[in-house]
Amino acid sequence: MKKLLFGIALIFINQQVLSQDFPINEKTGKVSFENIIKVDDVSKSDLYLRANEWFAKTFNSANSVIQMQDKEAGKIIGKGNITAYGHYRNVESGIWKFTVSFTAKEGRFRYVISDIYHETGGFGNVKGAGGDIKNEKPACGKWYLTKGQWNKIKAKAYTQFQDIAKDLEESMTITLSEDDDW
Repeated sequence: MKKLLFGIALIFINQQVLSQDFPINEKTGKVSFENIIKVDDVSKSDLYLRANEWFAKTFNSANSVIQMQDKEAGKIIGKGNITAYGHYRNVESGIWKFTVSFTAKEGRFRYVISDIYHETGGFGNVKGAGGDIKNEKPACGKWYLTKGQWNKIKAKAYTQFQDIAKDLEESMTITLSEDDDW
């Protein structure tokens, strides 16, 4: 009996750990990883150039990702996708599609990663799409993706999107060494 109660408690705790509290934008109501970062002594145009470089390096082809660019406004909007992992031993579990909005001003920049949506793709036997990351249950239904599997995929995505945000912040704040004497 003690083993059964322990097992039930472990399952409950596991589900609680897997259900991440995603950041929600108060205006849009969407899951949104966003921040405003102050970067002293860095011009708007330098931040814009660094962001372009980050898009190119992060997504391999900035041309296929960037949907809108306005150098004067310091704004870039891109639609990216990354492999979704997590429901079974870090095997591919579809793809996450999302939008990255970047805006630069003198000495600071703002980014917003939003419109996060899970689709099938990649690994051959993936049949279920979870849909919007806010979904409590996967959009495809429990026959293709259980709620537990969906929670595991979302828990891994939480870490993946935090890593993307951290990488963008670091790329924008690290001083690039410009060696003109090559």
